[in-house]
Formats: sequence, C-alpha cells, structure tokens
Amino acid sequence: MTSYLKKNKKILENFSYLTALNLFNVLSPLIIYPYLIRVLEPDNYGLTIFAQTTVAYLVIFVSFGFNVTATKEVSINRDFPEKLNEIVSATFIIKFLLFVSSFLILILLFSLIPKVGNNKVLFILTMWLCFYEFVFPVWYFQGIEKMKYITLFSLISKLISLILIFFLVVKESDYLLVPLFNGIGGIIAGLFSLYIVFKKHKVKLKICSISVLKYHIKDSYLIFISRVSNIKDNTPAFLVGALLGNQALAYYDLAFKIVKVVVSVFNNVTNVVFPVVAMKKDNKWFKKILIVEFFSLIVCYLILVIFRDFIVTLLGSGQMLPASPLIPILGIMVVRPLASLIGSCVLITNGLNKEFTLNLIYSTLFYLVITLACWGAEILDIYTISWGIALAQLFELFHKIYIIKTKKLIHWII
Repeated sequence: MTSYLKKNKKILENFSYLTALNLFNVLSPLIIYPYLIRVLEPDNYGLTIFAQTTVAYLVIFVSFGFNVTATKEVSINRDFPEKLNEIVSATFIIKFLLFVSSFLILILLFSLIPKVGNNKVLFILTMWLCFYEFVFPVWYFQGIEKMKYITLFSLISKLISLILIFFLVVKESDYLLVPLFNGIGGIIAGLFSLYIVFKKHKVKLKICSISVLKYHIKDSYLIFISRVSNIKDNTPAFLVGALLGNQALAYYDLAFKIVKVVVSVFNNVTNVVFPVVAMKKDNKWFKKILIVEFFSLIVCYLILVIFRDFIVTLLGSGQMLPASPLIPILGIMVVRPLASLIGSCVLITNGLNKEFTLNLIYSTLFYLVITLACWGAEILDIYTISWGIALAQLFELFHKIYIIKTKKLIHWII
C-alpha cells in the first residue's frame, strides 16, 4: 500500500487539489443559491442563468479544444523550454483572437434574439466567462501536473465573488451585480495565474509564425468540432429559459447543479489521469481507475435519487420542490465522467481524434432528433427536455464503447 501511494503520489495529490476545487466550484453556487433565490426571486435569478447559458456557447468557441490538445502538448514538451514557449504563445494568441471574435458574435446576437437584445448590459457583464476562458491557462497547469495553482487561484476568485455578492446584492434589482462580482473574482484569478506562468515558471511569449498558428489550430480543430457538436450540454437550459420562462429555468438549474456536484468531482479523474495515460499508455493501470469510477458513480446516483426531496428543500426551500422530479432524470448524466474518461484516455491517447469527434456529433444529432420529435408532437416540456439530454449522454457512452470494440481496443476497458 505504501509503495502504491509513493508511486502515485503526484496523481493523488493532483486529484485531491482538483477535487477540492471542483467541490468548491459546485458547492459555492449551491451555498449562495438560497440567498439569491430569496433576494432576486426565481424570475431574475433565472434571467442571470439564461445569460450564463447563452454565453457558454461563446466559451466553447474561445476554448477551441485547447484544454485537450494544449494539455497534451504541454505534458509531452514540458522539459523542452523552446517548444513549451511556442505552445504557450500560440495558444494565447489564438485564444485572444477568438475572445475578440466572441464579442462580435454577441453584438450580432443582440439583433437576432430579442431576449438577449433587451438585456444587453447583463450579457456584456456575463462575458467575463469568455475572458476567463482566454486568460486562465488551465491547460498549462494540467499539462505540467501542477493542479495546486488551478485550485489556489480559483478558490481566491470564488471567495472574492461570494463575499461581494453576500454583502452587496441586497435587492431584486441588483441582479446585474451577480455577473459583475463573479467577473471581478475571475479576472483576479486570471492575472495571478499569468504571473505564475510568465514570472515564476519563466515561460516566454514569442511571436509565432502563421504556419505555427495554423498547425495549432489544425491540431485542435477536431476537438473544437467535438465541443461545438456537444452544444447539447447547454441547449436544455437554453430551451427551458427561452420557451418555458425564467422560473422554470430556475427549477431546472437547481436540479442540474445538484447532479453537477457528482459529475464535477468525477471529471477530476479524467483531468488528472489523462496527462499520465497520454505519456505512459498504461492500459492495465487505467482499467483499475475505470472500475473504481464505475461503481462509485452507481452509488452516487442512488444517493441523489433517494435523498432528492431533502436536498432540494435544503437548498431552495419548499418553493423549489418542482426541481425534485428532475433529479432522477438528470441524474443519469452521472455517466458523463465515465464517457469523458474513456474518450480522452482511450480514444485520444490512441490517436482516434476523428472517432472522438464523430461520437460527440452523433450524440448531439441523437439529442436533436429527440428534441425535434418532442417539439413536433407538442410534448416539449421541462421533463422531455431533461430526458433528451439524459438519453443522449447514455448514447454517447455506449457509442464510445462500440468504437473501442471495433478498433480492437477493448482490452483498455475490460
């Protein structure tokens, strides 16, 4: 046991850091949730969630898949300073251009979507999410396996935001202060992280040639397409907010946040394990991780279902009980970390980027077919929207397993 702990000390340390971070990231909204619901009322709270959901599409654009490809490149080249400088520089340059482009897209949305155009200030303030995606180099810290920096700066960011919200958001009309204060915390975390990268680690920004930028764009292109195809993650909340109203979105958001606690914790496994598997390609060790995660997720799902009424009442009081029936449905999404782990550590590690992308495209098409069918049958409501995303998540997992079997890689998971 002692030798195992020594051998995997770095992995366990990074997992602990990311688990602490994700627990705080997921629990902090739940902690402040009762306060915001009481002060802002479900309608204004739902409006802020609608803004976050809409801007989340732009975050995918700014990310451009670098959280996968840049992590892999940094992990492989961490001991080669010149190459590392090139990777970091190219990634920041491209993400800056994407960040600027995201603002132009938002301006276009002001004209295309009335609900967005009528709340311009709210959406502009919510764009801090895109700035954070650009400036905070999660991919760098994951690649060098220094998750403590991600944890430290993110905790500082969240604490600043929570303190400001608790003390200064005091009435219903203060809903614009929520994204403002979240943004202040995010910007501070981003600036601290840049100090570590360029001052402490002495990474140097350099001018990259067009050919180098093209290479990194091409390298991330398929992952970006997979992320775009994965818009099904944001679409349910967007549909609920756009079609059913802000109050219904508040119910959906609470149920989703509760499930997200489990999903976020187990997503850490992929974040920590992927750089190691990408470098060592140890399938026997990977299988042990996979088995433990599988049974742990089953236990977590049962806990969510059994105690759902208690959890909803604890977080949102009796007025939020309509969120409770959504938990067994959305709870099926606890298989997401399993699909993510298999996708990154088996498909991408073995060079199956195209298959990885096609899997997410097919699962998105599956989701869209279900959603359109429900809309055509005039049964599109908060429950069918939830069932659509849950079934699409199961499809994604089983299709990944099918790909692994057809590519004769089944020994990675069985």
